[in-house]
Amino acid sequence: MGAATLLWIALPVVVLTALVLDLFVFHRANEPIPTREAVIWTGIWGALGLGFGVAIWLFLGPTIGTEFFTGYLIEYSLSVDNVAVFAILFAALAVPPELRYRALFWGVILAILLRGILIAVGAALLEAFWWMPFVFGVFLIVTGIRMARHTDTTGHPEDSRILTLLRRGFPVTDGYHAQRLVVRQDGRRFVTPLFIALLALAFFDLMFAVDSVPAIYAVTDDPFIVLAANAFALLGLRTLYFAIATSLERFVYLQPTLAIVLGWVGFKMIISHWFHMPAPLSLAVVLVILAIGIVASVRKNRQTAAAAEG
Repeated sequence: MGAATLLWIALPVVVLTALVLDLFVFHRANEPIPTREAVIWTGIWGALGLGFGVAIWLFLGPTIGTEFFTGYLIEYSLSVDNVAVFAILFAALAVPPELRYRALFWGVILAILLRGILIAVGAALLEAFWWMPFVFGVFLIVTGIRMARHTDTTGHPEDSRILTLLRRGFPVTDGYHAQRLVVRQDGRRFVTPLFIALLALAFFDLMFAVDSVPAIYAVTDDPFIVLAANAFALLGLRTLYFAIATSLERFVYLQPTLAIVLGWVGFKMIISHWFHMPAPLSLAVVLVILAIGIVASVRKNRQTAAAAEG
């Protein structure tokens, strides 16, 4: 059995084990996660993803390992945009704070499955059509330009037709029933608003994945690396929500930074037919872009605070 096969087996085992432990051991109680605890758990999930990346590096070599780290970084940074949408959805559906982690848990599991399908479709398209990287590249650049021009790219999910369709398509109870997704009332089965919430979370994550999956295919054409990077980024997304949802306004240059990342990977994908960029260089460029965005946001916040005090 080769190293690649072992890692294919290890990926679902690690992800499922982490999810089971998280749900039935670490977060059994339905209660909000304090920001401090969320930051710690975000670090733990990040360390798990990096640890799997080290295993890829050791078993498959530094080039593929670097591709994973680059893809993981891109997926994780783009997932910050999801947090804003999730916060709006929770408010629109009046999800109680103590049930939000449950909604994110099941929503993320569904999102991983849906992204797996999207990744398989992307791999098939790239395999079937030699010109598909150009299409993906142009799509990413256009998406980056749109993101840079419009600071509010999350739209208004609370007014989305998908929420209206979900509410009309299922018999929904008037209120929440603890963590239950389906209940029986008057001899009929009803879904709870929590069920609608997790479907909405998965749907809007899939909308974001339409951007992020082509972005990681600019880094690697290996479906395993794409799936692994997405899976570990989504694992960390749950606690990332509780860590930064209330402080997203501090990242004032989030949208321009992510726009530049998308533009960069789109450009890289277009020129890949003539020039193969080394994986370490690609990783370094993404790191520099993100670092500049963070530093610029910090400086802007300090200038704003100083102006307010003066």
